[in-house]
Amino acid sequence: MREALRQITTLYQESEVFLGSKTLGHVLSTAKDQNVIIPLLAQLEEGNKGNANPSRVIDIAGASYFVMTCPVGSLNLSLVMYVDHNEITRPLRQYSFWFYALFVIAIVVLLLYSYSLNFMIHRPLSKLTKAFQMMETDNLNLVIESKTRDEFHYLFHSFNRMAFRLKRSIEENYEHKIAIQQSELKQLQSQINPHFLYNSFFNIYMMCKVGDSDGAAELSQKLGSYYQYITRNRSDEMPLYKEYQHALDYCEIQCIRFSNRIRYEHEEIPDYAKTVSVPRLIIQPIVENVFEHAFEDGMMNGILSMTADYQEGVVRIKVEDNGRLLTDETLQSLQEQLRDESGQQEKTGLMNVNNRLQLKYGEGSGLFVSRSQHGGLRAELMIRTQNERK
Repeated sequence: MREALRQITTLYQESEVFLGSKTLGHVLSTAKDQNVIIPLLAQLEEGNKGNANPSRVIDIAGASYFVMTCPVGSLNLSLVMYVDHNEITRPLRQYSFWFYALFVIAIVVLLLYSYSLNFMIHRPLSKLTKAFQMMETDNLNLVIESKTRDEFHYLFHSFNRMAFRLKRSIEENYEHKIAIQQSELKQLQSQINPHFLYNSFFNIYMMCKVGDSDGAAELSQKLGSYYQYITRNRSDEMPLYKEYQHALDYCEIQCIRFSNRIRYEHEEIPDYAKTVSVPRLIIQPIVENVFEHAFEDGMMNGILSMTADYQEGVVRIKVEDNGRLLTDETLQSLQEQLRDESGQQEKTGLMNVNNRLQLKYGEGSGLFVSRSQHGGLRAELMIRTQNERK
């Protein structure tokens, strides 16, 4: 029987088998160390009272044993096999080590893959996205540097080339528009209305005939100053006070021409605004429009009002009249023409001024018209100097 028990112990190297009970002790055993059997039998008897499980782990003297019991009813004994718990779990610990090792390796590989994905794809895409966002703000001074020779290098190179070509195209278009505007300005300077000149000379002649030498002298001086400003000044910009005075000279001449049935009012320019540079010939075409279209019906007591101001980088010049010929339909049509950005509108003096201001100073600048508080037209020039395009 002992030989049969030894055959059972061949299942595990450190296993032992005995046959016994708590009262009789061990009857037959394969163990050389008998000190484990007695406390093992005591714990088995206590554990069997409320537990029908034939196998369990029992701690004895600081060591753990995996115990399996099988009752032998005919002998009133139990066949017990116990094995050092470490002997059973040793293969599992080896597998556990390899599991954790492979887990750590997988985490490292995942981190390396994530970093490489971020470095090779996410960062270049983010850089390209930011470049397009900056381009949406009209910033074309963009160059994306690429240190690799992958597909993103081709995309970056193509983006840089596109930004450069777009910038050059815009600059060429802008320069072309500037050239057209300068040509229109020179044309505006050279267009001296013969009727205006003839009427002025006729007024001087009549003043001389009636002996009004002072009036003839004043009109001659205003007329000379007017044409000198148009023909001799080659600068594209002038101080605000000179442009304003030129418009006042034109008003003075026209009021004499209209036999003093027209008068003009104006406010002095604040001292801090006099030296502000503004484009030349932007006020006179508006004043000229008033005399040509508001006072040509022979009305008496015509009034033209002019004011100029400069605050927080914005020049405001306002011209108003009390003409009776402006209808709501005409005013609406004029407003639509000024808002039209297609460039297909009629090239009148007002459109020329509006286009020049918008081209040079950008959004928010230009000529804006509305109904005057006097009943006629109100034309307001807005120049946002902080938006000036170089």
